[in-house]
Amino acid sequence: MKNCFKLALAAFAVATISTGARADLNAFGEVGLPINPTAQIPEEGGIRVQGNYFDLGSDSKLYGLTAAGRVADNFEISGGVHRFDIVNNKETGFTLGAKYLITKETDPAKVRFAVGAGLLDVDDLSSQRVYGVATKYLGKVTEGKAPITGHLGLRYDRVKVSGFDSDSKVSGFVGVEVPFADAFNVVGEYGTKVVDGGKAPYSISLRYRQKDQPIGASIGFQRFGILSSDAKLFAQVGYTFGK
Repeated sequence: MKNCFKLALAAFAVATISTGARADLNAFGEVGLPINPTAQIPEEGGIRVQGNYFDLGSDSKLYGLTAAGRVADNFEISGGVHRFDIVNNKETGFTLGAKYLITKETDPAKVRFAVGAGLLDVDDLSSQRVYGVATKYLGKVTEGKAPITGHLGLRYDRVKVSGFDSDSKVSGFVGVEVPFADAFNVVGEYGTKVVDGGKAPYSISLRYRQKDQPIGASIGFQRFGILSSDAKLFAQVGYTFGK
């Protein structure tokens, strides 16, 4: 367990040394939707830190404190510490991730492509994944106003939960962010099964993100599709330091 904490702290250190993020992170610390990553990486000049709470169903909860930052021009490094509460057992571990943005960010109207990999290790809950994802603004990009944003991706997962070791599986996912008012987005995502015998994962949430402000938050319902067949509550609160 000491090694887990050392690896998690190392991930935070790397992200902090690099330039950072004003972007929302997923459950594993990657810039993205609540569950899936997107083809976006942190902005320069800060470090994004986020707290997560996910009800996984079946008397299980996942808590996390994660961070992400940019390394060089096109790399994202993410990591964090997680606690997995399953029935009456509490376990602590870490998550690590890396993402490479294949396309440049000079023209926000174009399609962006990214590839990445990550792992989560919390004793009775562990997973390894690789993925590719595309992100596109769906509409005119104007100063001070974000358009609808769409995401489309493929991922390859291996998941282990409480002794159940799944076969590696390829799945697909889509996502959309729809802005309204000045500081709110409706965020939705849906994917095919990531484990045999599971359910299709999805989430729907309301995201608060004020332009040029460091704080952001999301609340909604999600189904990871592993432990529960029902949608459960999740909440995220993040803050960008250093910019």
